[in-house]
Amino acid sequence: MSTRQTAAKHPVMVMLARKHWEDWVTLVAGLVLALTPVWNSSNRAIWLVPLGVLLILMALGSEIWDKLSEAAEGVVAVIGALIIVAPIIGGFAGMNALALTTWTVGAVVMVMALVQVLLELRMKKTAVRRA
Repeated sequence: MSTRQTAAKHPVMVMLARKHWEDWVTLVAGLVLALTPVWNSSNRAIWLVPLGVLLILMALGSEIWDKLSEAAEGVVAVIGALIIVAPIIGGFAGMNALALTTWTVGAVVMVMALVQVLLELRMKKTAVRRA
């Protein structure tokens, strides 16, 4: 048996092979959002840390538990909407760099949630056709 076949059957490799790339993009977006106060000197950037941490937790949870992944897309989409309105609620919509970062991350998060929902619907349709 070659090492490639052995690696493919290893439980960790099997677990990593079934993961969603959308969760990793969401995780990076959450990391960017949580670290925004590091490169932005505004006191209002602190609003973004809890939202970023929440995104990171949701993305990691989706990666670890498949059943959470099914429900997480809706929660991630809601978090994305909160991120988009955060500059208005937090009063930093006029701060170009901070607001632009927030709106960009919010849009990425919402697109990733939509992509994951669409991919899961396609997988379910394919499973129904094969059955």
